[in-house]
Amino acid sequence: MIAGGGFAGVYCAKSLAKELGPASRTRIALVADQNFMVFQPMLAEVCGSSIAPRHIVNPIRSICKDVTVLRGNIKSIDLQSRQLSLDAGVFTRNADIQFSHLVLALGGVVDLSRVPGMPEHAYLMKNVGDALELRSTIIDRFEEANFQPDADAMKRLLTFVVVGGGYSGVETAGQIFDLIRGINKLYPRIARSDYKVILVHSGNHLLPEISETLGIYCEKNMRERGIEIILNSRVTAMTASKIFLQDGRVIESNTVVTTVGNAPHPLIVDLCRKHNFESFKGRFVTDENLRAKNQDRIWVAGDCAAIPQFGGKEGEYCPPTAQFAYREGILLGKNIARWLRKQTLKTFKFKGLGELASIGHRSAVAEIFGMKFSGLIAWFMWRTIYLMKLPGLEKKLRVMIDWTLDLFFSRDITLMRSKPTEVLQEMHLEKGDSLFHSGEPALSFYIVKSGRIDLTDENGLVKSVGAGEHFGERALLNDHVWRFNAVAAEPSTLVALDAKVFESISSASNSIHNFFEASAGQYATRKQVKALVATMPPDARNLKTADLMSTNIISVRTTASVAETLKTFSDYSFHSLPLLDEEDKVLGVVSEGELLDAIKNGAVTQGTLLKQIQITQLPTVRPETPIPEAVERFCRSGKNKLLVVDGDGKLRGVLTPIDLLSRRQKG
Repeated sequence: MIAGGGFAGVYCAKSLAKELGPASRTRIALVADQNFMVFQPMLAEVCGSSIAPRHIVNPIRSICKDVTVLRGNIKSIDLQSRQLSLDAGVFTRNADIQFSHLVLALGGVVDLSRVPGMPEHAYLMKNVGDALELRSTIIDRFEEANFQPDADAMKRLLTFVVVGGGYSGVETAGQIFDLIRGINKLYPRIARSDYKVILVHSGNHLLPEISETLGIYCEKNMRERGIEIILNSRVTAMTASKIFLQDGRVIESNTVVTTVGNAPHPLIVDLCRKHNFESFKGRFVTDENLRAKNQDRIWVAGDCAAIPQFGGKEGEYCPPTAQFAYREGILLGKNIARWLRKQTLKTFKFKGLGELASIGHRSAVAEIFGMKFSGLIAWFMWRTIYLMKLPGLEKKLRVMIDWTLDLFFSRDITLMRSKPTEVLQEMHLEKGDSLFHSGEPALSFYIVKSGRIDLTDENGLVKSVGAGEHFGERALLNDHVWRFNAVAAEPSTLVALDAKVFESISSASNSIHNFFEASAGQYATRKQVKALVATMPPDARNLKTADLMSTNIISVRTTASVAETLKTFSDYSFHSLPLLDEEDKVLGVVSEGELLDAIKNGAVTQGTLLKQIQITQLPTVRPETPIPEAVERFCRSGKNKLLVVDGDGKLRGVLTPIDLLSRRQKG
């Protein structure tokens, strides 16, 4: 069983099948979440519209002959029973598959949760869907900017920020710049000064994987072409229109591409933790034969493997790059065949041929066998070498045709959409981190998992949203524009629901839609609250809460039983009652509906005392609170009752919307 459909997994399967031959009785299976392999080195060119997306993907079944290919997501791996659990799709049951040998070639995953706003707003470059989505987004920004009358808004639309100065970041930035420079002539209203590409890198030179000399050349070349480079700075947070850097700078942009955020695969981390396997930064440490240490039938290769570098120092491992994964897969297939034949296993001795990076505009940098190349010759080497490595003669010919046509014709600007990599919309914010600003587009509905988020306007705090509470529905149900600023009041974790998903859910059910309509009132602006207060007679606006509250209060104490409380509900026809302790201090309210539900569920009995049950909290106000403030408290709480308490916390009355409405009618 080979787990993973990248370079390592695919070439392991191909090599093993070739070694054993079609007549072998040994069965080989490969499981991957897609039925194709992506040729990652050319992914940026798909984003730049110089290669058709289908030309850099190959069906795994056509590459791996005599191999059973299973498309699905691995849910769990049980090494004790040698069993793998596979999710094969929505309409197919999970399958449990037994294996004799297991090859782990799962690669890594993306984790953007450490940068507030990045999971929600950043574009990725991990698969063909990501590249297509980014390409479409760039063209879409130009189409939108073509209508934009505001110069600042236009420049924000046409500012493209790429985070990460490694291979992927440099190549993506170069291709984006080539694309927008090529299509700019089709938008005569947009001047050259209106658009720009910014590359942000945390190191002191680009391409840290190769020599500093070539990294500096790369930086110089890209600057001369017009790409802005920001070095020695990290992105600390982002919103829909702003990127915050570590050095305090703020970049206004609606399009951010991240090539950072790589993280170890959760299955690998879980296996190492459960079985005490040695790991290095989340990668599975192997021996020189690509086998898990002290294990006969577990093999590891690719980005999830930490393979000792041949001839390297103690603790030095092979880099997680395509050229290593390709050769690791081939050797691994041969070693498994040798193990089955009881032959001596071979050592992985590859040290790397060099590094290549295309930086756009028919220019590249390369370091091959210690020799450095740059410019046009390096670009020619880049294309030649990767074209040779591209699987399949048909794909090679198609890419050659694409490249040839690109020399003579403009790049295609047809606007297409594809599904990008799904990123878990859960994010962590530290105290003081901004989630969004007033006036920015609303793209998500938020649930506070832990912590607290303060919503503020120009006059200060509007509402503080705590754990278990949610916000964003008002903007999504109306004009999709934030009316407040959102800042973390303490370290917080949020779950974000995409605006389109939120709208689908709220429109599918009247009860859900009505719930969100009601809760949206909690986020009315101060202007809207003042407009509501203005509908009251002038004399009512000048009153205090004590002037309108009801003082004929029926309450219960913590020493009362559930049965006694239900009788009180029946006698007075109330649906909720204030709950007082033995010193007459307010603890909250007891709800008739919640009591009945608790009895049905068996959580309480008729004899249970109220001090043993969970109570509901209601907002409180003081008797001297002005009526306009009480009205705003009603709006912010989403409740239909306020408890009026004195300085000692003792109940003095209850204020309801009926009290306010009756006064307004009298007026």
